[in-house]
Amino acid sequence: MRAAIAIAIVCAAAPARANPADLFGIGARGPAMGGAQVAAADDATANYYNPALMARLDDIRIELGYQVALPALAVDNQQLNVDSARGMDINLAVPGKLGGARLAFGAALYLPDQQITRLRNQSAQQPRFIEYDNLPQRIMLAANIAMSVGDRLSLGAGISYMSSTKGAISLRGLIGLPQPDDSQLALAMDVDLKTIRYAVLGAAYRLKPWLDVGVSYRGGFKLVVDLAFGIRGDVGSPGQPPVVTNGHLDLTTISQDLFQPAQYTAGFAARLTPRFTLAFDLAYHRWSTFENPSAHITIDLDVGQFNDLVKIPPFSALPAPNFHDIVVPRLGMEWLAKQSEARALRVRAGYVYQPTPAPEQVGETNFIDDDRHVFSLGAGLELRHGLGEIVPRPLSLDAFVALTALEPRQHRKLSPVDPIGDYRSGGHIWSMGVLSRWRF
Repeated sequence: MRAAIAIAIVCAAAPARANPADLFGIGARGPAMGGAQVAAADDATANYYNPALMARLDDIRIELGYQVALPALAVDNQQLNVDSARGMDINLAVPGKLGGARLAFGAALYLPDQQITRLRNQSAQQPRFIEYDNLPQRIMLAANIAMSVGDRLSLGAGISYMSSTKGAISLRGLIGLPQPDDSQLALAMDVDLKTIRYAVLGAAYRLKPWLDVGVSYRGGFKLVVDLAFGIRGDVGSPGQPPVVTNGHLDLTTISQDLFQPAQYTAGFAARLTPRFTLAFDLAYHRWSTFENPSAHITIDLDVGQFNDLVKIPPFSALPAPNFHDIVVPRLGMEWLAKQSEARALRVRAGYVYQPTPAPEQVGETNFIDDDRHVFSLGAGLELRHGLGEIVPRPLSLDAFVALTALEPRQHRKLSPVDPIGDYRSGGHIWSMGVLSRWRF
């Protein structure tokens, strides 16, 4: 019974976490420009930002990159030791023609370098940063297709995949009573990695030779963790008649491990001079569909003649988190600083303001989120003749660094006997990455 109680406590809640690609972007040019890429992406990262833009590429693109995010988030000036996020992103775009239409196929992969997948459960009342806490170690895969419609319009669509988890742990045999050390149990585990699919759609239109507009849709999803724990067997001492014959305990917990709101984005990219590009995106995030991520636990217990002595309280309904939809503006700039016949150097900057979708945590939940400002810088060096005869097409090396600053926020509890009490949240996150872009 003590083991069952411990498992119930461990499984009490699983924090909802955001996908690192949505938090920090993909590649190096996009994050350096604040993620304002729905009309500005000019490489294979269009797989993520707006697949329609792949139809404008003239050659095969293969891109390899690596990025790191280092959070420093705190409650009442106490660091919560939120995990870092590190991983490789790989992007591919293959353009071609079918009749008079331009076609392109693409794929994008985010591959964490720590674990393939990871779960972390906490107490339902434990304060956690709802988007950043224990950043997920997840594989993200996207496959897209794009085509041009005339000279100005291009369309794109695809499917993205995220990994989910379902598992069961079972113990069978003798449960020692009164000495737990006398237990003789066989352990069996069955854990599966599932996939969840969501749609990505995009369109781009060239209004003027110097002005592009774009729109995209990224489907919302939630990853659900479904875990089961069971003990079956007799209860008693070895060599003695059992106190309970064929008893069992079955515990299941279902929780929301990761949530992504549906996102609708519109934006433009304006080449104001031959050297300067200005990009702006405005995104609508449907956080109002966010559900309480705490675990829903069910317990089925049979201990024979002792059933009347065991009272399992009914499961209480989870309080609604009451998140609301938000609008996120993104601004990006790119300037051609130097160029020659052999090479070109571009510098980039970006800014994002993302208001929090979470209300002040005045009740029993502690799903923390603060308004945030993201400041980013980056640069890209293009070798216009590649690496000579080995790789004659242009080759680019890009890098970025970004600071996400969370505005300090006070959370005042309505109940004077709240077990957590009032607290103040805040912090910052440094993210950085590099990318090599190859053309063939």
